[in-house]
Amino acid sequence: MCKHGDTVPVFTIHNRKTVPVDRCIADEIAELNRRGVETLGCCCSHFNAGKIVEYSNGFGRWKEHTPPPSALIDEKSVDLAKELGYVPFPYYYADGEYRGVWQMQLKTGDITNRQRNISAEIKQREDVE
Repeated sequence: MCKHGDTVPVFTIHNRKTVPVDRCIADEIAELNRRGVETLGCCCSHFNAGKIVEYSNGFGRWKEHTPPPSALIDEKSVDLAKELGYVPFPYYYADGEYRGVWQMQLKTGDITNRQRNISAEIKQREDVE
């Protein structure tokens, strides 16, 4: 299970750099890059998918739902991501601008605390058996 701040290094084809990636989605992000999908950023949501968060920035005060585990990809990778079974959609920045970035939900990652608790219960049962 992934804890906030628990990352592993993953090589990405974007700028050909190794970057820290949340442990629970690192294998998927690495595989996407190996297959040619240019990932620009990602987050596992740290068990908070669906929770409402409030924040402020230079454009104002905001309230929104925390997304499920997701990745930002370069628009050049959209067709390949679709071939791999993902459903990418355009990503708009807080200023309303589109800058060639798309977002997609990942297939792995720990989504909610409830899921984390269920996973822990299963592991605990396996340890007992």
